[in-house]
Amino acid sequence: MENQSGIIVLIPAYKPDERLVELVRALRDQALDVQLVDDGGQQTYAPIFEQCRALGAQVAVHTVNLGKGRALKTGINAALINWPELRGIVTADADGQHTPQDILRLMEAAKAHPDTLILGSRAFTGDVPFKSRRGNRITRFVYALASGVHVGDTQTGLRVLPRGALEEMMRIDGERYEYEMNVLLKLRDMKLGVFEVPIETIYIDDNAGSHFNPVRDALRIYLVIFKYLFSSVTSFAVDYALYWLFLWLGVSGFVSYALARLASSQVNYHLNKHTVFSGCGTKYSMAKYYVLAVVQGAIGAGLVQFLPGVVPISAGIIKIPVDLVLFALSYIIQRDYVFNS
Repeated sequence: MENQSGIIVLIPAYKPDERLVELVRALRDQALDVQLVDDGGQQTYAPIFEQCRALGAQVAVHTVNLGKGRALKTGINAALINWPELRGIVTADADGQHTPQDILRLMEAAKAHPDTLILGSRAFTGDVPFKSRRGNRITRFVYALASGVHVGDTQTGLRVLPRGALEEMMRIDGERYEYEMNVLLKLRDMKLGVFEVPIETIYIDDNAGSHFNPVRDALRIYLVIFKYLFSSVTSFAVDYALYWLFLWLGVSGFVSYALARLASSQVNYHLNKHTVFSGCGTKYSMAKYYVLAVVQGAIGAGLVQFLPGVVPISAGIIKIPVDLVLFALSYIIQRDYVFNS
């Protein structure tokens, strides 16, 4: 048989066992081309990879362990060299969590959505380790907040990467587990949509075979996400300090709010453009930003002037809930309009 889909299967593996050989055998029985990456298993695990080579898989080798993100990028590069005419890559894990049937289902979905990132999404029902269920729920919520994109499974390793985005994916930051989250955070930059395919949820021995470190790797993932909040926190600190300074100098709440927002908006704009949204936007981004800033500033200044006369809260304190509401609205508008290329 001959691989008619033009899609190859990429499996990064660190210290694999016989489950990898079984998966490769099943995929080769379906006439699928397989690219493995030995992520530093060295001589102890060389026999596993030799068995996979004997079945017809290609193997790229890291002398030392460099992490899943680097292994995926190495595998993408090797696949582009070994199969110049490929139309996409399915990434799968080596620990038995992804079945050949689900891999084939994602490949079928890719035929109908050739320029889309296809995700194999688990339902997280039944006997699922608590840390996996809770971790995905939290990451899914924060990712939706940061990106505006809603997906059911942010941590799935079963994905179809479309051909047109492969070179860009090799340039995305991240050497370990945070890389897969970075890919999702870069979807807008790469102009990729997302399509999800339900897959089986499999955990073997309470996910004991996973090399995911729940502290180290989770920190990498969440630090990537929370950089989106860094700019606003910094700008808020500048804004609030100036606001209190002007109030202390005897300036009215309305004028204090406007002056503080004018200064902090410059800090916020440059941090958002160059740090949060990675230089995205158009030549009109600054104009759009300041239209938003003027409208937001006028609304905020009006509220801090008006509300203390309605509720028994000082002008200095009322600014906090006002800014929290305006922050959420402003972030969404900046993400989807101001800095959207």
